[in-house]
Amino acid sequence: MTSFLVSLRRTRLDVRALLAWRPLFSVLLGAVSVGVWLWLAFFRSLGLPGVAIAFLCVGGACTTIAAIGAVNSRSGTVVLSLSRSSVAFTLLLLFVPEYIGRVRPPGLRSALLFAIVTALWVMLATGPEETVANERRSARGSGLLFWIIAGTFFAGVTALAVRKYYVLGYVGQDLAYFAQIMHTTLNGHLFWGSLLQDLLYSHTVTTDFAGHNSPIMFLFLPFYALFPSPITLLVLRNVAMVACIFPAYHIARIYTADKNARLWGAAFLFLPAIYYQTSFDFYPLSFVALPLLYTLLFYLRGEYRQFLCWLGLTLLVREDLALFAIMLACVALLQRKNSRWVLTPLLGGVVWGALSYLYVLPHALHGASFVTDACFSHLGQTPAQMLTRVCSSPQTTLLPHNNLVYLKQLLTPTGLLLPFASPLVLTSLPFLAINLLAGPGRCITTVIAAQYSVVPSVLLFISALLCATGRGLPAKLAHLGLRSARVPPLVFLSLSLGTLVFLTGALQEDELRMKAWTGEARRVAAFVPAGASVAAPRYLLPLLANRDCLYQTHRLQQYHSAVYEYLILDSDWRHIDAAAEYESAYRTLLHDAPLDSRYRVIYRTSAFMVLRDPSVKGRGCFPQPGGAS
Repeated sequence: MTSFLVSLRRTRLDVRALLAWRPLFSVLLGAVSVGVWLWLAFFRSLGLPGVAIAFLCVGGACTTIAAIGAVNSRSGTVVLSLSRSSVAFTLLLLFVPEYIGRVRPPGLRSALLFAIVTALWVMLATGPEETVANERRSARGSGLLFWIIAGTFFAGVTALAVRKYYVLGYVGQDLAYFAQIMHTTLNGHLFWGSLLQDLLYSHTVTTDFAGHNSPIMFLFLPFYALFPSPITLLVLRNVAMVACIFPAYHIARIYTADKNARLWGAAFLFLPAIYYQTSFDFYPLSFVALPLLYTLLFYLRGEYRQFLCWLGLTLLVREDLALFAIMLACVALLQRKNSRWVLTPLLGGVVWGALSYLYVLPHALHGASFVTDACFSHLGQTPAQMLTRVCSSPQTTLLPHNNLVYLKQLLTPTGLLLPFASPLVLTSLPFLAINLLAGPGRCITTVIAAQYSVVPSVLLFISALLCATGRGLPAKLAHLGLRSARVPPLVFLSLSLGTLVFLTGALQEDELRMKAWTGEARRVAAFVPAGASVAAPRYLLPLLANRDCLYQTHRLQQYHSAVYEYLILDSDWRHIDAAAEYESAYRTLLHDAPLDSRYRVIYRTSAFMVLRDPSVKGRGCFPQPGGAS
């Protein structure tokens, strides 16, 4: 017995000695991470000497800090904290894939990434080292800072969105389309829009319900009636996106202290898919983030009535949200929740899907079909062909290079694989599969800034939050081995900012920049009287959206029955920024239209031309029975 106690005491001493050297291990791990990253970012071209330079510069300095902290832990408290927090530099390893390509990222991006991780290191080292239990007992902090963050973020992103509108930085056709269907609905035609409904189907349809079952759009009408401008839609979208900070905060508040929950809310806003929604073209699907978060909030709280209301609102955003409801029922079943938590989302998803796909969409289509390539047409013409293609060649259908890049951008802000430790991640899988399968086709489902990324991004974030605030290995990884509960949200925020650094570049700058031709383009749009039918370059369409008859010039020959009194032509094809397949037809139009006897030239410069067909004045374009307009 005595020998056992002696050996136990020795073991305890060994453990204490090991813990005393823990700061050194943290710094060595951080030093190795920084060394690898430095070599990839700056010294790879030097070969082995570059490796030596990277590791000597970082390893020597950090090891010195750790040694001082380990030896003099009482007087060197700050140094000790810095040493322990050096593990934050391991986050640089998550960005290694960005550096292993043939083209090295610009030095500015690398400098910004290193600054972000360094700031995280300092914040972790200088913040209070509280345990989760202590933080739960801490008093609720003031909400003033929270409101300031939300208000400042909203003001900033909305200013960018409005500037992008005024400098004609949007692609234009989708923003103009949704503004047009708001206008036509307020004037008697339910979500009718000639811009796309006379183009994308085998024959003209008369409502947006032919494309998607999105009753959520009725909520936009009162606001558009008060302020009939595409800017109204952009502001509404940004209000909804920024408002997500509150359910994200309340979800985190279930598991952590108030001040840390605020950090979680802020981290959510900087998810790349969420941040870039605030300046992307307008789509109703973007609005799903807010009801989706509230649905998850009341599901996690176990508040059934509120859950039921928000689940219903989530489904009203679009027909494919039925998949979320069905998968949430599977999660509830796995978690052995009460039967109503299983049956309610299951029945809701099945009923909504059946109503949408068996009644609403077919009724609105009136026998029409899409004439453009569908998102999945590259996989085959029938479900059997698609399944065979996916199973026989998953590398080219599910995981081509662009899809892998998309997954990296989507998963990095939540720690790559961390969300997959939560059962809730099951709800994101159908949407990930849809995006990956459609990505190699003509749809932009694997563009991180597009609306398609909102649903999986929200679900992955909440899944990661649940893992980080729980127990076990995933939580320890999210905490980087540190004790403070504020570590995970700061880590996620840093990863989001780092990802944004690599996503933001010349394209985003160009979208916000006033071009030499922008002023003239806006003056040209002013030539068209209010309500007159017009065909114009698609970047001009948002300025002309409030009218019944609106068309895009580069696809003018593909419309079934285009009716336009005014025709606006841009002599520079590059301004239109459309697929090359449409360039030939546009150049033909540019050449032939001025020679057509129907048109009168009312404005002409080297850059723009405005033509008018007087015979079309007052003629409508809404499809009538028998095919007449």
